[in-house]
Amino acid sequence: MRGQALFAFVRFWSRRWTGAETQRGRDVMVVEAVHALSGRSRPTSINDVARELGLDQSGVSRMVTRAEQQGFVVRRAAGRIGAASVITNTDAGEELLRQAHAWQDEVLRALTADWPAEDVESLMTLMERLVRAQSGEAGQTQ
Repeated sequence: MRGQALFAFVRFWSRRWTGAETQRGRDVMVVEAVHALSGRSRPTSINDVARELGLDQSGVSRMVTRAEQQGFVVRRAAGRIGAASVITNTDAGEELLRQAHAWQDEVLRALTADWPAEDVESLMTLMERLVRAQSGEAGQTQ
C-alpha cells in the first residue's frame, strides 16, 4: 500500500504540465541530461541522453531535435565517419536550466511554506535517497 503513495505523487505532478508547458518540460529534460553528462571524459550522444532519461533513442532524438531548433543544444558531427553526433548545451540552454531550477526551488518553497525546516530537509533527503536507489547508487552517501 505504501508504494501507491509514491505513484499517486508521480501521477499528480506528471499531470500538471500540458500543451506548451509539456514541450518546455521536455526541453528542460534534454538540457538537464546533457548538463549532467557533460562532466564525463567522452562526448555526449543521443544514446547517452536516452539512457540518462530512461527513454527510447528515437523519442529522445526527436526531443533533441526540438531542443536544437529552440537553440538550447547544439549537435555536431563527431569528426569521424560512423561516429555518433556530439550534443552540447548552448548558453541559452544553460539559462533555461537556471530558470528551471529557480522555478523548481520556488515551487518547493511554496508547497512547504508552512512546514518545519526539519520536515523539508527530511523530504529532500528521502527524495535524494530514492533517486540514488533508482540509479544504482543506493549505498553511496552525499
